[in-house]
Amino acid sequence: MIARMQSLPHHLYRAAELRELDRLATEEYGIPSLDLMERAGSAAFNALRERWPQAQRIAVLCGVGNNGGDGYVLARLAHAAGFDVRVIQLGDAAKLRGAAAQAAQAYAAQGGEVQTQIQKQVFDDGDVIVDALFGIGLDREITGAWRAAIETINTSPAHVLAIDLPSGLHADSGRVLGAAVRADLTVTFIGLKPGLYTGAGPDCAGIIDFAGLDLPQALYFRAEPVAARIAPEVYEFLLRPRPRSAHKGDYGHVLIVGGAEGMMGAALLAAQAAARAGAGLTSVATWPAHAPFITAARPELMARGVARAADLDPLLARAAVVAIGP
Repeated sequence: MIARMQSLPHHLYRAAELRELDRLATEEYGIPSLDLMERAGSAAFNALRERWPQAQRIAVLCGVGNNGGDGYVLARLAHAAGFDVRVIQLGDAAKLRGAAAQAAQAYAAQGGEVQTQIQKQVFDDGDVIVDALFGIGLDREITGAWRAAIETINTSPAHVLAIDLPSGLHADSGRVLGAAVRADLTVTFIGLKPGLYTGAGPDCAGIIDFAGLDLPQALYFRAEPVAARIAPEVYEFLLRPRPRSAHKGDYGHVLIVGGAEGMMGAALLAAQAAARAGAGLTSVATWPAHAPFITAARPELMARGVARAADLDPLLARAAVVAIGP
């Protein structure tokens, strides 16, 4: 079964919640772990072909967990499709268990070869490197051969696809655990991880594609998201076109109070932001000497000099929203 790529969901889930969703899918909904792995590897391979349609030479780095199993599925599919595939197994292959071991065996049964030594030339000559070293369970600093592998990936001119999460990135925080793969594309599964959007995540993940692996939607009622993305499509209904006859008095009055003597910049920037965000009337109450400079810089803002507290009273009486402090 080839998993279909989906638009990015809004909810983000911690690693523990995602592991629980994976367990429930297998134990309560009867989806075998190998099926989920096949779906994940298929989704990643489809994304690779869509993103880099001219690619022919692929190097796949596999670890000893389920992430490595996903890599073996991708490698098998690429091999069957006629790609020049090099699989590099890091760590003892005997540690592969369950579905990951089955995926590795299926790749070998198809005639796929596995190397255990990293040859930089293989990376440099390849079109795409697939990072299938570590998944969401990593919570320790990466050292030794694992770190050397990541550093070699990051110095290669080839494109990089990370499976589920760039190796070395903490799934919950986006913290770099010693070293982290810098991917051009990350294909992530089941749920979005906070670490893809926080800390070093945006620098490491590149473009993010999502594959839900066709899990039942009812599963997600069993997990508690930790956060939600602020996506433009969620708020489009708040940004309806305004009538041609509208004027600034129809859309509220924001008052920015701030700007100590000689420091008007932050108040000016805050007022500009309010106006750009759609506020109607936008006023700035600031040190008297600042007012003419703000008016000259942004004539659409109404700057008022305030020398004493009582000067604020008429401005506060008119304002719908007040921001104090910049």
